[in-house]
Amino acid sequence: MSVGMSLAMKAKQPKQKRCHRCDLYYPESLDACDHCSQLNDAQLVELKAQHQATLQDNSTFGKYLLFGAVVIGLLLLLSFL
Repeated sequence: MSVGMSLAMKAKQPKQKRCHRCDLYYPESLDACDHCSQLNDAQLVELKAQHQATLQDNSTFGKYLLFGAVVIGLLLLLSFL
């Protein structure tokens, strides 16, 4: 993707701001965060824990993908020798 294309796509995305309560992003067009505005404190703690678990799972998955890419790269390199 070209730089101009990526800038055009970024310009089309709605502006977002970070919620001070849950630290997630939500559109500026909303008055309150759509993630946590209806939650009490106990539910907010659960939301944050669930979000952290999701981030950890995504990180682990990314490490597996990186490992797979390295293995495939090494196999391709060895196939030329």
